[in-house]
Amino acid sequence: MKIVKNYLYNVGYNVLILLTPLLTVPYISRVLGPTGVGINATTNSVITYFLLAGTVGITIYGNREIAFIRENKSRMSQTFWEIEFLQITTITLAYVAFVIFLYFQNSLKIYFFYQSFYIIAGAFDISWFFMGLEDFKKKLF
Repeated sequence: MKIVKNYLYNVGYNVLILLTPLLTVPYISRVLGPTGVGINATTNSVITYFLLAGTVGITIYGNREIAFIRENKSRMSQTFWEIEFLQITTITLAYVAFVIFLYFQNSLKIYFFYQSFYIIAGAFDISWFFMGLEDFKKKLF
């Protein structure tokens, strides 16, 4: 029964991820206009590269490690903090690389800065922990 529940929660999460842009894009397009949408798409794509470089597969690694030791609470806690520290370190390195990139960027600097909060938020994404525990309800809500 737990597998079915987790599957349904995961499906719900993926549906939510797919539907949210369908509901928000028309409004955002109308408010920002063509130029604003282009700026947002450009800066968001570059930020996503830095976020991807900062996470370097930690989601899969953390998920697997937590799944292996989820019965031992003290070891799981230690592993969680080790992986979280690793994630914060790699995101910090990615953010430093982003700041260097931003130094050489002449246009759109302020837009890149605003979107850089996505990189910082990536340091605190612990969805891998709940996936390792197979507790998809907490991931969704």
